[in-house]
Order: sequence, then structure tokens, then C-alpha cells
Amino acid sequence: MDKVRIGLIGCGGFQRYRVGNLLKVKDAQIVALADTSDDQIAAMRNAHAATADLPAYHDYKDMVAEGGLDAVMIATPHTQHVDQILFCLEHGLHTLCEKPLVTSVTDAHRVIAARDKAQKQAMVSYQRHFQAEFRYIREKIRSGEAGEVTYIAALQCQGWKKGTKGTWRQEMSLSGGGQLNDSGSHLVDIMLWSTLLQAESVSAKIDHRGTEVDIDSALSIRFRNGALGTITVVGDAPKWHEDITIWCENMMFAIRQDQGLTVTYADGSRFKAENLIGGSTADQNFVDAILGKAALESPLECGLEVIRLTEAAWKSAENGGNSVAVDSLG
Repeated sequence: MDKVRIGLIGCGGFQRYRVGNLLKVKDAQIVALADTSDDQIAAMRNAHAATADLPAYHDYKDMVAEGGLDAVMIATPHTQHVDQILFCLEHGLHTLCEKPLVTSVTDAHRVIAARDKAQKQAMVSYQRHFQAEFRYIREKIRSGEAGEVTYIAALQCQGWKKGTKGTWRQEMSLSGGGQLNDSGSHLVDIMLWSTLLQAESVSAKIDHRGTEVDIDSALSIRFRNGALGTITVVGDAPKWHEDITIWCENMMFAIRQDQGLTVTYADGSRFKAENLIGGSTADQNFVDAILGKAALESPLECGLEVIRLTEAAWKSAENGGNSVAVDSLG
């Protein structure tokens, strides 16, 4: 194929942002839109002239049935992802889904099985896989230079509770969870992806702060290699802030808000890692994988590992913070 013909499922604010990136991919062509809201379709057309004259559908199934698609890009309320992914794969379409992939471990296994059956490219959009600092950390750990990972600590703060008030993100039936599986999903993913760790057990305390969904979450984790870690997500903060530290036998990596990456060696010497080489983008990688030019760098298995840890945290919090074995979830 000369260009990958892509249909958009969902035309909301984040999808409109994503389209700005997708339009930079020369081998991609957006050919159709789907959203249940006329207002969101109109907003997409107004935001991007390239979509102004494209056919639009209220039901994504009608868009798929019309034909003429090679792939879809999904950005919809989280609990809708699983049915949309399954339908598109069953109809032979490559599928890119915004995070979180799904809202349960069971559904993660379902979409992976559907991908394997369809033999199509399927990706969860974790953009940080292409960020230079995290690629650097992953390579140092994968090569063995950093030594074994022994501890991680990650903090994310955001005015999520205030910013999402009155939206579907605070409705459990549509979101499937709160900040931990929304913007917190990026934090959980990048800690697992960059360190190559898998969670073994999780103990968590969660505060819904008077809402249907998790707002503040404190997770204590043991990983399969014996490493320990904490992930803290604060959803009612005055502004965005992140702080990530990864301790290894030979190196320590620290990413502080607006301060980049600092690397410390076992002898105490330290330097700020600058001029690092990043990757492409999630959109470029997805299209390149369809065309056989690259391997997917954020496959569905990444979404599976994130929801395994996240669901374990939810179950732990429901049971007073008692430890939950991740493997017990499947």
C-alpha cells in the first residue's frame, strides 16, 4: 500500500491533539471520522482542515462497514475500548488505541488473543517509549551496564480531580477507574517499560476524595526480581509535578520536574544526561509497523502489564491494603 488509510474512532479533545501528530506522518492518510457527538465532529473539522470534508459517522461500526480502511485510531472513554478494539481486529483492521488499553486484566487478554487471531498490528499509545531519557535508561538496564534494578520511586501530581469534574473521566461506567488508570497509566507503564521489571505483588491505599473513582493512590510493590518500589499518584494537587528515581546496582537515574535526567554512578560521580537520542512517535511507529518498516515499540502486552499492576492495586485497596499477587489476576 502507498498510504495507510486510517479511520478515527472518537473526535474529542485528545484525539484532536493526536491528529496534529498523525498529520505529520507522510505514509498515513485520515479518511473517515466517527463520534457519537456532532459537536465533537465539528470541533475536529474546525481544528484540522485535512478532516473538513471527510465522511463522518455516529457509529464506528458503520464507518468500518463502509470499507476503505486499513487501520483505526481509538480515543474514546476507557470502558468502550475493549469492544471497539475487538470489533476492528475482527474486521481485519490494524488498531492503535489510546491509553489505557482496557480496564481489566480479563479484557487485556481478550484483545491480545484477538490480535493474534487477526494477525494485525495492534498498539497501545504510550508516547513515553519514544522519549530520549527513558530510552537511555532502558538501554543501560537492558545492556547490564546499570546492573540489577533494586528500587524505584515514582510520584505524579496533577489537578486531575478539579480538571475532570463533570466529565466522563469521573464516571466509573465510562472511565473504569480514576487517575491511576488515566494519566497515572503513563507513569505505571514507563516505570515497567524502562526498567524491564514485572510486578509480583502490590499493596495499596486509595482515596476517592468523594468521587466515584480513585483520586489519590499510594502503591507499594515487589517485583519479580526482588526489587521494591513505590508509585504515588496525587489527583488533587495545585499543578502538575513528576519525580522519578530508579536505583540499580551500578547506577541511579533521577528525572525531576523540568530538570531532565541526572545519572549517578556507584562511586558517587554524577552527570546530567543531555543531547540524548529519542525515537519517533507512537503514530509514526504504528504506521511504520503496518508497512513492515519497524517493530511496534508499545505492543498490547504493555497495556496488559499496566492493568495487571493497576487492578492489583484496586483489589488491595478494597481489602484494606492487603498485598495482592499480580499473577492471581491472570
